[in-house]
Amino acid sequence: MQSAISNDNLPKSMRYGLMSANAVQAEAMLARYSSVNGTSYTSSGSNEIRIKVKANGFLESSKHYLSFTVTGATANCNVDTHAGSFFDRVTIEANGNVVEQISSYGLYNSIRQTYNCPLHKIFKNAAESGAGQLEFKNQAADAGADDGKIIKVRPGSLGEAITATHSKVFCIQLESGLLLNHHAKALPNGLVELDIVLRLAGNNQALIAATGNAPTYTISDPALFCPVYQIMNGDVNASYNQVVASEGIMWSGDSCKTYINSMTNGAGTKNLQINDRSLSCKALVTAFRDEGVDSAINKYANGAYGFQDGTGTMTSYKYIIGSKNYPQSDVNISTATNGLNVGRVSEETLKALAKHGEKYCEGTVDRHQLVGDILDLFASATDAASTDVPKGLVSVDLKKFSDDGLRMVGLNTAANSSPNTLEVTHTAMAGALSATTFAIVEAFFQMAPNGSLTSAM
Repeated sequence: MQSAISNDNLPKSMRYGLMSANAVQAEAMLARYSSVNGTSYTSSGSNEIRIKVKANGFLESSKHYLSFTVTGATANCNVDTHAGSFFDRVTIEANGNVVEQISSYGLYNSIRQTYNCPLHKIFKNAAESGAGQLEFKNQAADAGADDGKIIKVRPGSLGEAITATHSKVFCIQLESGLLLNHHAKALPNGLVELDIVLRLAGNNQALIAATGNAPTYTISDPALFCPVYQIMNGDVNASYNQVVASEGIMWSGDSCKTYINSMTNGAGTKNLQINDRSLSCKALVTAFRDEGVDSAINKYANGAYGFQDGTGTMTSYKYIIGSKNYPQSDVNISTATNGLNVGRVSEETLKALAKHGEKYCEGTVDRHQLVGDILDLFASATDAASTDVPKGLVSVDLKKFSDDGLRMVGLNTAANSSPNTLEVTHTAMAGALSATTFAIVEAFFQMAPNGSLTSAM
């Protein structure tokens, strides 16, 4: 027997009563927060930018951006991967207390811009953030031998060119769990003043150029722009103030903690200490780079990380947390053409760097960029190794659920004091490698009734 027909049985195209609700009355403006400790900065001089942020309303931090001018000197150069490379550390303080700090920020930012970067964002980053664009590697002239050959297109690591004495204005978002939090929550009205402190990266760490060149840069006129809105409805404001007065407000976001190790070049199995202590560790992501890369002008300090250096290669890895293996079976790696095996390591990374509530991240890394040589060098603007340097990460996904309605979905690595290590097996390398591990963690931010801000991770 046919059941009674209701609105639920009708297609949405016929449900004319299904409409958007009217927004509460409000006013909005784009606020500008300038640096308070000068207007010009260099990596070897005044190398910290301090910006104070206090909103008269709700700060819609998911739409923030940092604008700054970069002026080059001494030699022509290019941005290393993305304009976030100009910053080595990002710290956010409230009442003098650190509520979030991301070290090795240029590398972390580069990873996020690579693995959380759908196609439309590649063009946005190229236009605003001096990032590398879609490129293909030109083939040498060979009298038609390459006619009909498939030329693969991939995002490059060579960022915006900066001619000596020229200036460029860049706009970037800061990869902060406080600002880019879960569910895009506005920072609440009444929040205490925040201090955003940006420490500049070294010249060779931020820039890429040919061997023998020594470009420098100056940053001037840095400012944070962010929309601020005020609610004009008295009942809504009264209800909000009542909630704040009784219990405060809490929100969360994905942040990271940084651990740096050195791995010697001799063949064998190496154990690298991490010892993360977090309430909810969602993933561990390790970038292997040439040791000393941050001081080499002809190497991508932030854009090159992988599994082999042209001499040796990693063959397997696992993380050991509280005497348990993660993942439970070793992840095997082979970068050889015959026997290529990068499927599982790619799978773990795509899950590890997924945004909150999502199963996989939107990475733009192809097979070629997983097996590249860490030691590939920039020779010139026309021979830049831009699409050849690798983007391979050693990762493990530790989330129990991928659901944006849940929190505390990661592994509690603070539950005991057992050592946490990364175990890597590799053949003999050309030289020592730097291993930078980012623990992707849930950060919980609490605003008290008096507006003070604390955090727990």
